[in-house]
Amino acid sequence: MLIRFAVENFASFKDMTEFNMMASKIVRHSDHVVSCNGKRVLKSAVLFGPNASGKSNFVKAIFVASQLVLYGLDRISVFKKYFRLDDACKDKPGVFQFDIFANGHFYSYGFAISYQSQSIVEEWLYNIDKQDDEKCIFLRSYAYTGISRIISDLSFANSKEEMRFQLYKEDFSSSKMEQRFFLNDIAFRAPSDNPSYQAFTDVFGWFTRLYVLFPNVKYMGIEELLENRDNKTKVENLLSYFDTGIKSLSRKPVDFDKIASKLGKSIDRILSALNGRKSYLCQLDSSLYEFVKEGGQINAYVIMTNHGNSSDLFEFGDESDGTKRLFSLIPIFRDATKESVIVIDDLDQNLHTQVTKEFIDRFYEISKGVKSQLIATTHDTNLLDLDFLRQDEIWFINRKKDCSSELYSLNAFNERFDKKIEKEYLLGRYGAVPHFDYKLLPGDNTEAD
Repeated sequence: MLIRFAVENFASFKDMTEFNMMASKIVRHSDHVVSCNGKRVLKSAVLFGPNASGKSNFVKAIFVASQLVLYGLDRISVFKKYFRLDDACKDKPGVFQFDIFANGHFYSYGFAISYQSQSIVEEWLYNIDKQDDEKCIFLRSYAYTGISRIISDLSFANSKEEMRFQLYKEDFSSSKMEQRFFLNDIAFRAPSDNPSYQAFTDVFGWFTRLYVLFPNVKYMGIEELLENRDNKTKVENLLSYFDTGIKSLSRKPVDFDKIASKLGKSIDRILSALNGRKSYLCQLDSSLYEFVKEGGQINAYVIMTNHGNSSDLFEFGDESDGTKRLFSLIPIFRDATKESVIVIDDLDQNLHTQVTKEFIDRFYEISKGVKSQLIATTHDTNLLDLDFLRQDEIWFINRKKDCSSELYSLNAFNERFDKKIEKEYLLGRYGAVPHFDYKLLPGDNTEAD
């Protein structure tokens, strides 16, 4: 679970900005809270704010940081990702820190990167089970000579194991490793059965279960849910439950070569992806195609939807934008049962308010008793209802005068549980609302009295 996320000098987040998932003393909606070794942690958070306030940048900060950890600076670009409205920021490091709960332990992991040299300036991992006695798993920093220095409080069973770890550290003294993360390297290289490396595998494993979905990202794993009858039935039931009009899904064989020729060079990416998976979904024109490895060859199918007339099926392009959005969101329910963290930008895009609310409620129901979290940005102010969300689940993002983003919780306002939050928000009580300068409208020559 995510306990705390902090970011500095990334996109619109100029100053150190902190997001916290620790639950307050509020007793309402107790099913929105889970206990982690006695600490109460929120299962969800919803972020509100006007256009260009930084909501998407908040999601991007989490996404970019996770991608850097998983793949390294040599594969993930951070070109001009600093706060660009202050020239001094291009020479300052970008800082990302995650406090998490993974495999029964609390950890604090973070890193600082240089945008100019495209390199890692510092990287650290601490076990914070005991806040008054934190254990340094490793602290990696660079001396003025450019040589990496790694210190650690880890202990090993014998000198052979200690020597192995020393060699790992020496490998990172080379400037060639400035774009590689020590966490990633050790998680893959260290013996999986050695308890001394548990922190590395715990934290890296947590990042593999962090899912980020943007509005333009399609079909996040729904093809895997269509691979067997039981999962396919679950998808069909959910599509029906959310009132899309769809009764069932089916696949119709199509000519692989014909579709491949239309895809052009994109077919190479699909074939590469199929090396590590059984099927792959791709939208082309108004159709949704599934490529499946079967009997040593790859076959192509078009996904069809049945709205009640099995003799006249619909293609994906015939569906509403809201239904298409649900195709992307429904696989999240599968991940919600796996102790994952799911971050969604613009959750309500193309969805009716009641559908958005019901989607969040389904998440609570499906992940009941599971240490999973849903973090989402939205413009849907109907969600600002304390009969639906806790005060500490509601966050606001505001654009300051220097155009940087600030982030704060409704909990800071100490509102009563019977307060009409939506009304107060739209009146500007909590900030994070649009401001219109009517004097800039064309033809407005109104003069002040």
